[in-house]
Amino acid sequence: METFDAGRLDPRFWVVTAEGDFREQRVDVVDVARRNPRDHRLRVRLDTRDTRDDTVKFLGVRSTAPIRLARRARVDVQIDWNDQANGSYLTAGVLLAPKATEGNPLRTANWLKVEYVGVPPGRNARLLVTASVEGRERQLHDEGWPKVNREGRRIAVQNLTILLRGPSFEVWENDRLACRAARAVLPFEGAHLYLQVSSHGNYPTREVFFDEIRVSAP
Repeated sequence: METFDAGRLDPRFWVVTAEGDFREQRVDVVDVARRNPRDHRLRVRLDTRDTRDDTVKFLGVRSTAPIRLARRARVDVQIDWNDQANGSYLTAGVLLAPKATEGNPLRTANWLKVEYVGVPPGRNARLLVTASVEGRERQLHDEGWPKVNREGRRIAVQNLTILLRGPSFEVWENDRLACRAARAVLPFEGAHLYLQVSSHGNYPTREVFFDEIRVSAP
């Protein structure tokens, strides 16, 4: 079991990634509760007011070393959606991608993305699981949107787990199975862990927090 300490942004473990224009961008570590000096979380903060409205902005971190996606690999990440007053076109999630970049990993050919997507016009969001194989994207789970659950749902602190189990992999949300897919959709044996937030242009400051980041690979 390897733990990626969210209480520090040690360059030996983390590299900041970004793409797009921002009015303000910040990736840092904060004491959210302000009670326990050890209760620190990774904060990703974006302000996109007065920026280009024809581009999406991406900000986050990636692990410096790749993770070996062994037969029984497991990735755990806690995401605090932070009760956004307006989560429209905001995303926050976990990505596994074999290529290391300081930009947007979604521009690479192969990746798995598990993220929350803000549903206009207010606080709600939905879970979306997408894979890209040689540049061909495939949605594996979308909560039935837009035919079902078009309005999304309120989310709070979400615990995500990605499990590789033999010929398949699973995505768990708060200890409940959300998605099971064939292992064949991941054509790579190692991947960097990305924690990433994105926003369209012309939105005021929004923050998302990541914590409890753990990886185990036999």
